[in-house]
Amino acid sequence: MQQTYQRMKHILFALAAIFVTLITYAQQTYHILKDTTDSNSIVLKTQQIKEVDVRSRYPLSKIKSVSSGISVDVNELKKIPNLMGDSDPFKALQYMGGISQAGEASANMNVRGGDNDQNLILLNGSQVESPTHILGLFSIFNPELIDQMRYYKSGIPAEYGGRLSSVIDIRNNVQTPDKTEIASNLGILASRISVKTSINKDVAVYAALRMSYLGAVVMPALVCLGIDPKLAQNNFEFYDTNLGFNYKLSAATRLSGHFYAGNDRLEVSSNSKFAIEDNTSSWGNRVGGVQLSHVFTPVFSMIHSFNVSNFNMATRLNWLNAPYNVNSDRTTYNYKSDFILIANNHNIKTGFDFMVANLLPFAFNKETNDTLNFSLKYNQFTNIALYFRDEWENGPLLINAGIRAGVHLKHPDRLYNTSMRIKDLMSTEKLYTAIEPRFFSRLMLNEASSLKVSATKHFQFSNRVQLINLGLPVEIFVSASEHIKPASLWHFSGGYFRSLNDNKWEFSVEAYYKSFANLLEYGGKLNDLMTEDNVETLLFRGRAYAYGSELMLRKNFGNFTGWFNYTLGWNFRQFDEINNGLPYLATNDRRHDMSLIGIYQVNDKLTLSATYVYATGSRLNLPRSWYIVDGNVVLEYSKHNSFVMPDYHRLDLSLVYKLPVWNKLHSELNFSLYNVYNRANPFMVYYKTVADEGNFDYQIKMHYLIPILPSLSWTFRF
Repeated sequence: MQQTYQRMKHILFALAAIFVTLITYAQQTYHILKDTTDSNSIVLKTQQIKEVDVRSRYPLSKIKSVSSGISVDVNELKKIPNLMGDSDPFKALQYMGGISQAGEASANMNVRGGDNDQNLILLNGSQVESPTHILGLFSIFNPELIDQMRYYKSGIPAEYGGRLSSVIDIRNNVQTPDKTEIASNLGILASRISVKTSINKDVAVYAALRMSYLGAVVMPALVCLGIDPKLAQNNFEFYDTNLGFNYKLSAATRLSGHFYAGNDRLEVSSNSKFAIEDNTSSWGNRVGGVQLSHVFTPVFSMIHSFNVSNFNMATRLNWLNAPYNVNSDRTTYNYKSDFILIANNHNIKTGFDFMVANLLPFAFNKETNDTLNFSLKYNQFTNIALYFRDEWENGPLLINAGIRAGVHLKHPDRLYNTSMRIKDLMSTEKLYTAIEPRFFSRLMLNEASSLKVSATKHFQFSNRVQLINLGLPVEIFVSASEHIKPASLWHFSGGYFRSLNDNKWEFSVEAYYKSFANLLEYGGKLNDLMTEDNVETLLFRGRAYAYGSELMLRKNFGNFTGWFNYTLGWNFRQFDEINNGLPYLATNDRRHDMSLIGIYQVNDKLTLSATYVYATGSRLNLPRSWYIVDGNVVLEYSKHNSFVMPDYHRLDLSLVYKLPVWNKLHSELNFSLYNVYNRANPFMVYYKTVADEGNFDYQIKMHYLIPILPSLSWTFRF
């Protein structure tokens, strides 16, 4: 009984680290608000209870959760195919419904028709942009460090703000290990190593390093196997590093800190089949922060955090036989305080959010110019928000209602080559206010089924706008200003959730409707950026609406587990300057999106898994016909975005074999195949005009980057 109690206590402490929540034990209510070994923080009672089946994931968590935002079982996601020889819980989110990846070799994630920049992605409270490596094959999050992951695609609580479509909140492991833990993954595509250790009983630290060598090793090897030799001239490399600490100041107070730095570099050289020449893009995140938490009483606690985030993007490309350089940059400083009170059946959370941001929309030049255009300016603004939400339960009905009120202060711009000044931040050129009501509820129909509905309002004050659709990230940052209103969204969602066959299976069906306002589209050409100091004059303003339904079937237990997700959706845009002001299907409209995951535990040592994904092609605005007038090619277009790219589909396989433990060394071998049947999923589709002895021809070309990719890796820990 004592051993059982100790195990249960450890589980409760782990849950308390994920949420500040209400724990019921021994038929009485106790509140555990912190991770601690202080025996005075809980009340110990011994009572004879029935046998308890302890599982890694509560089988009714999705049925009983108040919204679509749930705590993701990180260990479960690590079981799906270990593509590229490395597990990646963040990338596995795209197989869970609601998220569609933009296509081959893309870091974009579109949630229920939203744009990529509308996702709030947090690492220990710090905002990160473009959170993937190597064309979307890896995420920037080291799987050995991820301790908690929470995903919201609807019903986003009031404590989150600033983005329209979704929230992905990831926390690294800050628990004090009993001993030094070393874990590593050695693969032919990339390798990583992480270390967690304790300096003393109160201070724990961790560090991790990861880097790739895909272009240096794998691509040349594929050439030897007969793959297009020009692919070896493409280069994909990345690195990232993590540092962190956790300091227990007292039984009730904890200080933690984190730092992340990573960078990607993608080079697309000329190809034997497609006229792509020397395009290069690099991007990276730098984030860091500290967090202080304190428990005043068993029912009242607070958390204070300060975070700094930086994202930089630089792209060099040859566009219409002219070389261009495009740079964008975003830096934010954020302070946030949260206060949590548990009173009777109410779980109340309130707080304050303060952020100062610097956006460099773009720094653009042709290589024929000697210097950058230093008349370009940084956008400077401050966002301030207060929020309050209350979650309470009354019988089968659980309600979470809240409100978020904020202001956006646009400060005077500063020149590209000048430093930030406090006096500029004290003046305001434009002020916007935002009131965001949030409501979502869950009604238990019986012990195995529930209904959920939500209605939420969101505002977004800064955007990343795509310049051209070349596959490479070519984007600029734009903030709300005197000429640009903040983007906004109303999101309505509802669904039915059901547990089947004693919780061995789960089934759900959801419907959603989203109405966007003040979205942005770039309406100029690359050359226009050389002559316009104010990028706002080149932007179109419009609206959008998206709707659809999602179906999920999951098998939770047994030797064979997995799930099936299917999304049917429509995504429309409407801009006065585009398509004669009539609604048109958005670039990221994908009518059908499906994923099928299967995991088979052959025995204690061998696990087989497979992933199959399918999505209808995204849309482009390419000409449908052409003709020659006075020696010039004239292109004719039909409806905007009427060109549909080929369907995207791919099969991945993985085999994991656990090796015998040797001298306390636990290890496993992973063999995986990415894109098993070598599907040529398009990286970009474009048009080209070819002149031959006075005759003109017009051709639509497709370029692909990622063929079948085998991978072998060895993962070990001790």
